[in-house]
Amino acid sequence: MKYFKIKKKIIGSNNPTFTIAEIGLNHNGDAETCGKLINQAKLSGADSVKLQVSEPEESYAKETQSYKIFKKNLLKPSEILNLKKYAEKKGIIFFFTAGDFKSLNLAKKFKIPAIKISSGLMTNIPLVTEASKLKVPMIISTGMAYKNEIKKTLEIAKKNNKSGIALMKCTSLYPAPFNTVNLLAIKNFINTFKVPVGYSDHTKNDLAILSAVSLGAKIIEKHFTLNKKQSGVDHRFSFEPKDLKKLVDNIKQIEILMGNKDIKPHKDEIPQRNKNYRCILASKKIKRGEKLTIFNIALKRSLKYKSSLSSKYFYRVLKKKAKKNIRVDERILFKKLI
Repeated sequence: MKYFKIKKKIIGSNNPTFTIAEIGLNHNGDAETCGKLINQAKLSGADSVKLQVSEPEESYAKETQSYKIFKKNLLKPSEILNLKKYAEKKGIIFFFTAGDFKSLNLAKKFKIPAIKISSGLMTNIPLVTEASKLKVPMIISTGMAYKNEIKKTLEIAKKNNKSGIALMKCTSLYPAPFNTVNLLAIKNFINTFKVPVGYSDHTKNDLAILSAVSLGAKIIEKHFTLNKKQSGVDHRFSFEPKDLKKLVDNIKQIEILMGNKDIKPHKDEIPQRNKNYRCILASKKIKRGEKLTIFNIALKRSLKYKSSLSSKYFYRVLKKKAKKNIRVDERILFKKLI
């Protein structure tokens, strides 16, 4: 499948890049803060916002750091539903990463328009299988995964899911140093897996994202916060509203720069062709009967290009003789030669 839809947004093929403002847990467990993030994401031009929704008791052993983080930043189901309604009112797509079966059921109950499978869940085959039955598009991150694992997960997802699947190139380091990102793999993803491919970013600036778009990534996911100086696992490598707006604007510029694959001049270049290409003119005074050589004719730019001979006739006029005297910069034309 070359493309699919999340609501009215077409993802893949030759369509605009789908941008995800990854709120994750940057709401700090506060629904009001999450609402502000949704509003700022919309104002910044993002296509969607995404949360991370997990039931700590279902997803993490209590001694793990993840359990403590998710327990501390938990939103109630009623708050999630209200936030979805708020996002819809603002005109921005709202969905989430479901970390367990209970969260998947919440996605189904709330009619979430897409489901995200995180890198840490990509090899969770039971979860992937159940997620594929929701009959909504799936976006699957692939950080830490080998090619054969990605292939297996994709095959399982495709068995039930006909709504669309995308894979996200990702490096699961927070933040991710440049030498770990391996953006050239995006081309390999596109050619190997035959589904829309995106890039989930954990670097500290927008260089990797813009490069990924130029390599064919059709979905971009970037962590989003109101203030990156806050304490918390994701704030420090997240973008603030001004950064996100600049990113969205730059992605649009990259898409314009990319153009298409045609090897031909742009229509706006056509008038410049003959104006810039060279014509055959006299470089010295040429007397009647004198033979034309590389020493008395030249290829020059001329204002009289419309009625001049182009460079392709250069060797045809060489060694011909002038019918009459020819001035410097005068056009060399066949009717003036014998």
